[in-house]
Amino acid sequence: MKTHKQKKEPLGLSWIGAGMIFLCNPMINIVDILPDFIGLLMIMHGLSKAAEVTDHLGDARDCFTKLAILSAAQLGIVFTLPFNTDSYTMLMAFSCAVVSAILFVPAISHLFAGFSYIALRTGAASPSAVPSRGALRGKNQKYSSVRALQFLTYAAFFARAAGSVLPLVPSIFVSDYVGVPGVNWAQYIGVLYIFSWIVGLAVSIPWLLRFRRYIKGMCADTVLTGSLWQKYTDEVLPDKGYLAAKKMRTILIFAIIACGLCFSIYMDYVNILPNIFAAAFLIAVFVYLKKDCKKQAVWGIVLCVLLGACSILTEIWLVDYTGGINHYTPASFAMGVKHAMTLYPKIMVSSWVEAIWGMVAFALCLYVLRRVILSHITAFAGRLYRTEDQAVSELARLEKGIQKRIRFTAAVGAIALLLGGAYSSIAPWASEIWILNGLAVGLFTYGMYKVYAYINENLYLRILRNH
Repeated sequence: MKTHKQKKEPLGLSWIGAGMIFLCNPMINIVDILPDFIGLLMIMHGLSKAAEVTDHLGDARDCFTKLAILSAAQLGIVFTLPFNTDSYTMLMAFSCAVVSAILFVPAISHLFAGFSYIALRTGAASPSAVPSRGALRGKNQKYSSVRALQFLTYAAFFARAAGSVLPLVPSIFVSDYVGVPGVNWAQYIGVLYIFSWIVGLAVSIPWLLRFRRYIKGMCADTVLTGSLWQKYTDEVLPDKGYLAAKKMRTILIFAIIACGLCFSIYMDYVNILPNIFAAAFLIAVFVYLKKDCKKQAVWGIVLCVLLGACSILTEIWLVDYTGGINHYTPASFAMGVKHAMTLYPKIMVSSWVEAIWGMVAFALCLYVLRRVILSHITAFAGRLYRTEDQAVSELARLEKGIQKRIRFTAAVGAIALLLGGAYSSIAPWASEIWILNGLAVGLFTYGMYKVYAYINENLYLRILRNH
């Protein structure tokens, strides 16, 4: 029997503590200096193995996944702020804070409940107490309550959320009434932000230090890590189909989101949904696929970086072409107000280059997905059927069905990306092209969803049920 060599900390729990660093920095309304999205991905990675053997940690991972999707959406909303009022900014900040709280509270509750359950089942002591700095170094035996750490976690989150919303309240008050001079409370927004940051950091920094010591204590507990790793190697690692199904479901969801983010939304001739967001999700897809197709995945990441860089360059030129976000006038739409004769040809070239990079990146993504899915059909589908004849016929049906859907997705994707490039370059003369772009992106997203739904229903979901 093959044995799996245990690493120093095989579960990767240390990623949880590292990811929490991104959740304690101050925010300006919904503008996040250190994007939560990155930290949440690190937390999800840290929970990936332990969540497979502990239900509470699996529920925590699901909540953190939803938070990551919300954080990614916030990054897109940030680009709409310059085009809207203070009331819109406050509405978005308040809405995001409320939804984040709805997801964050159960995520932390399941996280600590999962660690407590592990302590109960394995007899490990580390999940039941928070060690001091000296205890980690073996100099003393001082510990604090895990319950207190959990409440401090909630306090740090709500202090940060309140600090992103409350300073905006003065901006919605009417400062002057007819015939009655009033106080312009909006001038104090900057002071309120500074005060909220001080309060937030005063709570967040002590919490982060304690939380990281808590995670380090568990990582150093060989009883805990050894027991969980043994259970993982006995129950999860031998089932290759289960691991493949879990990973591919995540990959395909990221691919669906990337397709939807190809839609261009222009305000004042500036795209508030640039392709850099689609490129970010495509990078996540290729990173996941690196173990299956290393060479193609590396090339895919390179293409996505080029796509993102070209998208940023196009946006910079578009903003400059319109005279800046705050200086745009409808009369300047056709020719721009600055450097029109030199900038517009650059915008056209950059838009088409961006469209071509996008087409190549998505084509490579679909090629790799097709290759990996077909290998999974060959390796795992046969064992789901009772007779060999039935297995052979079902394998042929699955292969034919998935290739048909991938070809459709590739075709409509190419059209959608070309229309996106055309929209950026000829919008002044044919602005209605955004309708065609929207329809094509909708079909592109639908096609990728059909790929996911078909293979999930016929293969991956059945593998997970059998597990």
